[in-house]
Amino acid sequence: MEPTLHIDGTKEFGYSTVNRYLYSFYLFMNTVKRVCERYNYASVLDLRGYAAHFCYLRFKCFDTFIKVVLVHKDYVTANCILRMLGDSVSVFHLIYMEKDVELRRLRHALYVLEGCEKNLENLTVEGVNEGTMPPEELEREKSATQYNIEHRQRLMREAQQILGISPLKEQDEKAFDKIVNDKNWKFKEFKSYTHIKNNQYSWHDLYEKIGRCEHFDLLSYISQYVHALSMSNLVTRMNRANRDGVICEALGLITQLNNDALEFFKSDFQYIMEGLLLPDMRDKILACFDDKHRPEIPTWEASVAQCLKNYYYGRVERI
Repeated sequence: MEPTLHIDGTKEFGYSTVNRYLYSFYLFMNTVKRVCERYNYASVLDLRGYAAHFCYLRFKCFDTFIKVVLVHKDYVTANCILRMLGDSVSVFHLIYMEKDVELRRLRHALYVLEGCEKNLENLTVEGVNEGTMPPEELEREKSATQYNIEHRQRLMREAQQILGISPLKEQDEKAFDKIVNDKNWKFKEFKSYTHIKNNQYSWHDLYEKIGRCEHFDLLSYISQYVHALSMSNLVTRMNRANRDGVICEALGLITQLNNDALEFFKSDFQYIMEGLLLPDMRDKILACFDDKHRPEIPTWEASVAQCLKNYYYGRVERI
């Protein structure tokens, strides 16, 4: 795998894969901070709030990823995180980039329902760690588990509220009931069907939607690390090529998620862009450039202003 496979504009960053990643990371940091300021409650009933905090959690994962690579130099764990991020970015793209508002709400509600149901299958208050923990610690754990159960149940009730008022049921009751009964948030089309696989995207399909399978399905390949197959037992040095290779893949994902978030929160675009002018964020971003290509502050401010101007004229350009 070529170290610079998914990198463009590396000259401005001193041909440094790490600096190019940090530049994109700080752009995403700004997006996440700004939308979480405006939508600070992650309710299932509020798609914008839910999406904002979805991005926040992935931002934390991208932060953990680069620390695993640069500080711990752990190639296996880096690939495990990369696979999880690939799935997450694919999910965001499918659900929250859905152009039809009602289909978006349907996917969102079913995504929450399926996740909570599967989680509840494995959450139990009784029988866990009994005999291995002191009684007082065991009681604290049971209390925490009960809280988590009730939290998932509340999320499911909120998702059911969305389904209960969906106009899609009147549009095609048979298709609606089939998709809801299967909790099929990965449906290809809003229609009735006999077998779920006939109307459900595979993970490979979702990776294709974000351009991660153009030459090689890397995200499926690195599941070997996640599932502790033989690849995870090989001694792999975090040399320059391996480091740059895994960072390049993460760079593609963070760029995709940031672009999708900017599109989803396009009514907040000006507010998000204004965050790039704040000294703390601006200085983080400018530090990623090499000395020769680093823009002066007035030049950076002008580029942000031009980006906003282009946006209002319908020519959205990423900075």
